[in-house]
Amino acid sequence: MIVVPKNEKEYGVMAMFLQAYAHIAPSADLQLVGWVTDDKLRMVVGLSGFLGKVCQIHVAMQPGFAFTPQEMLAGVFKLVFEDFQRETLVGIVNSNNEKAMKYDLHLGFKEVARLPGMHDDGGDMVVLALAKADCKYIQRPLEAA
Repeated sequence: MIVVPKNEKEYGVMAMFLQAYAHIAPSADLQLVGWVTDDKLRMVVGLSGFLGKVCQIHVAMQPGFAFTPQEMLAGVFKLVFEDFQRETLVGIVNSNNEKAMKYDLHLGFKEVARLPGMHDDGGDMVVLALAKADCKYIQRPLEAA
């Protein structure tokens, strides 16, 4: 089930989860969405860096949890593209993190920039972007025939 923090304590738990598993420190504009199964927080998506028509996404999963439910994907992308009215979602990934690269590309993100050797451990800093028009997880109105 999708959850959003309802109070400071829940926000703190989700922010600590994101920091522990994705190494993302909370920022003043950080918005959080979580996925809970069996009364356990399994996944947290952080959205930050709201600038113009863009924001940045950060994904953290509990170790051993490697599944993103369709409901979570649809909920996060609806939040970004419809509720927050962003046109593009940006993710920054270490090229050494092959699992994250594969995951993001599978979701439809495309590489838009690469800074060789600029990420941790000598990995390339890869800037990935997903445009609203390319997102397959949001429902679009049916076109008139």
